[in-house]
Amino acid sequence: MVASFARHYLSRNPVAVATAVLVLTAAAATGSLWNDEGALVWGAGPLATFASGRWWTLLTALVVPDSTVDAVSSVVLALTVLAYAERLLGSRRTAVVLGAVGFSGLLLGIGFHAAAWALTDLRPVVAAEVPVLDPTTPIAGAVMAASALAPTLWRRRVRLVGFAFLALFALYAGDADSWYRLTAAVIGLIVGAVLARGRERRSWHRSSARETRTLLAMLVAVVGSGPIVALISGGGRGPLSLVVDAYTQYDDELLAQCGSVAASVCDEQVALLMTRGAGPALLAIVPLVLLLVAAWGLRQGRRAAWVVAVFVLVASAVLPIVSLLDGRLRIDPWVDGSGAEYVLWALASIVIPLALATALMVARARFTVRATTKAARTVALVVGTAFVVCATTLFVVESIGRRVFDREVSVADLVLLTLRRFLPPAFTHPGGSPAFPHSGPALFAYQWVGVLFWAIVVAAILWLYRRIQRPDVDGDDLYRELLRRGSDTLGFLGTWEGNRHWYSADRSCAVAYRLVGDVALAVADPLAPAGRRPEALREFTDFCVDQGWIPAFYSVHADTLADLVDLGWRSVPVGVETVMDLPGLTFAGKSWQKVRQPLTRAEREGYTAVGSRWSELSVSQASQVVAIDEEWVADRALPEMGFTLGSLDELRDREVRLLLAVGPDDRIEAVTSWMPSWTDGEISGWTLDFMRRRTDGPNGMMEFLIAKAALQLQEEGAMVLSLSGAPLADDPDEPADGDPAPLRALLRWLAEVLEPAYGFASLFRFKGKFRPRYRPLALAYRDPLQLPGIGAAVGRAYLPDASRREMVALARTAWEGRR
Repeated sequence: MVASFARHYLSRNPVAVATAVLVLTAAAATGSLWNDEGALVWGAGPLATFASGRWWTLLTALVVPDSTVDAVSSVVLALTVLAYAERLLGSRRTAVVLGAVGFSGLLLGIGFHAAAWALTDLRPVVAAEVPVLDPTTPIAGAVMAASALAPTLWRRRVRLVGFAFLALFALYAGDADSWYRLTAAVIGLIVGAVLARGRERRSWHRSSARETRTLLAMLVAVVGSGPIVALISGGGRGPLSLVVDAYTQYDDELLAQCGSVAASVCDEQVALLMTRGAGPALLAIVPLVLLLVAAWGLRQGRRAAWVVAVFVLVASAVLPIVSLLDGRLRIDPWVDGSGAEYVLWALASIVIPLALATALMVARARFTVRATTKAARTVALVVGTAFVVCATTLFVVESIGRRVFDREVSVADLVLLTLRRFLPPAFTHPGGSPAFPHSGPALFAYQWVGVLFWAIVVAAILWLYRRIQRPDVDGDDLYRELLRRGSDTLGFLGTWEGNRHWYSADRSCAVAYRLVGDVALAVADPLAPAGRRPEALREFTDFCVDQGWIPAFYSVHADTLADLVDLGWRSVPVGVETVMDLPGLTFAGKSWQKVRQPLTRAEREGYTAVGSRWSELSVSQASQVVAIDEEWVADRALPEMGFTLGSLDELRDREVRLLLAVGPDDRIEAVTSWMPSWTDGEISGWTLDFMRRRTDGPNGMMEFLIAKAALQLQEEGAMVLSLSGAPLADDPDEPADGDPAPLRALLRWLAEVLEPAYGFASLFRFKGKFRPRYRPLALAYRDPLQLPGIGAAVGRAYLPDASRREMVALARTAWEGRR
């Protein structure tokens, strides 16, 4: 299995594999794999390449990593994103683009580096030269070039995410490697545009609301994670890394007191020691963490995330302005050639947060997903209680430990200190004369209580994201009215309990969907007048996006799937519907022998097919049907499935017909239920749903009931009789896929695993006796990265109430079946 996969991978991605091997070989040969600093002689830069005359470094810098981490990350990127680029470009073009774009990006980047260093004003924010060794530079260029040939979804995703990360490291970390990578990526983007000229582009609908949310969320994430990158990289040397001063873990106000007023009792180094450590460091970056949490919610349209992001951004921008106005921060921008540095500091600290906050306020209408009132009150109570408890605890601990403070402290001093420890140091000015403890529980509480409080706040916000208001659930009267206008064979599934209904503005189009978490599973095909189905699909998608949900269409037929594919959706088969065409149907001939024999035998033995509705059943009949169902469920000791598989609850619908197999002694041996479908206001077909028979009853009862139903409904003028869908089945009229996609292969494996538990395959073979017409059913989705969530939602929809014991029983049954 592994060897086969490796051969297949190598045959499809020879350039990606060769790149990974070359990087590892070069790393081992030069010693950089073991972090040998002597490998820098192979690095490139203005001095290393041109001043020293080592021109070959323009090539070696592209294959030799500078460290073990760089080697590992380069290999991983080569085997993943570069392999994807190779499948888009082809192996030959990938090799050419990899070398050409990498060389060009490195050469141009060195030129920009030299020019920036030549400008005096930029020297403070341009790193002094350290020779660059970075195999990810050509990889970045090749991936951006290949993105021009990717499907629209992945083209947007690769470019947006890729440039966000590249810009993040260039603007905040500021090392030459980051700038060279960014330069190569820009060149790759231009090369890709040339390669894609004349290429037909498939239009892909994507809601403008989702575009706006994704873009703004990405920008907020960059603003939030940029200073963290600068902090991790030792302060950073990028143009925007100057903002990192606002997130240092020590207390500027405390240090100022130590250096002047309290010089006699406080040493600056002691103050630094007391205000450093993991706790103060975490407290210092609270605003950045809140921005990252807000970015997560903004992507899904959460109003709570919008409030958090705007508040933090405005506070971050106002703080340096206040510091300038009150004299705490003194900057003479034109002394010692620091004008450019001052401009960049102002841009990073004030302009960018204010501009982003303004953009969020303009786009406020895009973030409409609100939490429930109950959830909002719960979060307010939790946060308020946490603050009171943490503040009280801190105050008590500090009061008990007064002797370990740097000076005598009053109750007012302790109150002020308590309030200050819930805010990052940059947000505590003006705060009066601070005091601090030297050791013991007082120091521990001083450093960690604020962190604990904000951890609770972050957890509460994330919990709030999951508690959103649901739109009002419409009754199904209108949906049933639209069903009668015209519906496919599975449309009646939309009337089942647990489903919601979306309607177009003019109330002529409808989609039934089941909300599982944040996934909206549309059930079967939409109801729409002729020619309006694509419009309904687009509007329902927009509706889901506005609610922050992931839309997916489950068990759709080929015509609906074709419309979704035109809109850029993807699909995976999830089953096959078996349909009998009733006009001209007879059970004559050898091919019908497996149906005709049970039918004639049952009639000969005195069994009759009794049609009814649930409301028409006698007490005895209803009790027998319930007993048959309970016997069927108990016999398996497994969770009963729902969603598109009916149960007793669905039998009670006033429009569902029952057909019972009744013996000579009036004992019911089997029961089936049938759901109607309409054409132009008239019932034109029926769909089989519920199938149960006594375990100790005679064989052939299901064949008998289905055959009798077909003959009776044929006499009534029905055109089709659907035996419903068979989950995870393959269309026997289609050739087997010799190289299925990973998800399709997984579904086939899942069908085999679940067969001992639910018998999907045997049920499908049973329906094949009736010589049906096969109609494939598909799951349609927009984004492959959403498939795990969609798959989990489908599982929860089918087994919403499964207990732990039942799931263990299911796993045991599946395992025994596999053996």
